[in-house]
Amino acid sequence: MKLFRRAVGAVALAATLATLPQTAAAQRGDSFTWKLGVQGGSMIFQTRTEDTQVIPSAGAHFLIMARNSGLMVGIDEGFGSDERSGLVMFNDLRRYQAVMMAYPVALPLEPYFGVGGGLLQVVGPRIDPIITDPFEREELREIAEEGSTHAFATFLAGAQGRWGRLTVFGQYQLQTAAGDESLLHGVMHTIHGGIRIALGSSREGARGGY
Repeated sequence: MKLFRRAVGAVALAATLATLPQTAAAQRGDSFTWKLGVQGGSMIFQTRTEDTQVIPSAGAHFLIMARNSGLMVGIDEGFGSDERSGLVMFNDLRRYQAVMMAYPVALPLEPYFGVGGGLLQVVGPRIDPIITDPFEREELREIAEEGSTHAFATFLAGAQGRWGRLTVFGQYQLQTAAGDESLLHGVMHTIHGGIRIALGSSREGARGGY
């Protein structure tokens, strides 16, 4: 619950900052647009019994732009193979997140930042077949289910270039550590690169650079 409150608090703070008056800010070429993005890269994490692991990941997201900020909502999947956390095994990680984004300057290669939160899920945890006692397996299964999902707060930083409707980006993201009951341990890092395509205006009557 503590991590969930942190995640909600981070999103609320970012939303407040993003909605402050921006009358002095110039409208960007992609202000008030919807964008669909895809990304790929790596998830870097630890479990209770494994040191740092690096697995490939891919995902998709929507970005709703305001004047010089935006809301990004997305999902990522990390593709592992027989990862271990004690006597629990799993393959994949799945992340759901919402991040408030800020674009402080409009340049050919421009930086951006984000803060938000979400849920990270260990997909399909299973008990090591070395355990044959049915009562022990059931107890471990309950522990695995309880520790398979946790809330997190997150910060990201990246850079992007825009050419018409197309945006190419690269970013680093840091997530807060899971609780002691989680199958995962410590903070999580992700490194992603990808593209976004503007789909149209996010508000009626808006005029961007498209």
